[in-house]
Amino acid sequence: MTKEVLALALTVLVHVMGMAALVWALLHDDEKRSDWRDWWPRDDEPPEPPPQPRDRGGLPLPDATPSSVRLRSPGRIADGHPRPARRPEHAPERAPVPERERS
Repeated sequence: MTKEVLALALTVLVHVMGMAALVWALLHDDEKRSDWRDWWPRDDEPPEPPPQPRDRGGLPLPDATPSSVRLRSPGRIADGHPRPARRPEHAPERAPVPERERS
């Protein structure tokens, strides 16, 4: 038996075992298992009321701050923010120190 045939047989065996497990799970009579009809709400049950919003002190929220850039005006967004420095400031150039004469 070649390796290709063995690989195909193993793949078919795994798929058959998986199908058997799925069919067993569908047909297994278990009282605790939910029914597929529980996935959608029924028409005879009243809908649940929506949850009440929590009181956070009204609007605007206490931690709300206005934006630093107005996006409705014409122009680029980048114009509202300063460009970051690309490199640090250069130190002043050092003047050459004259060498002392040897005595």
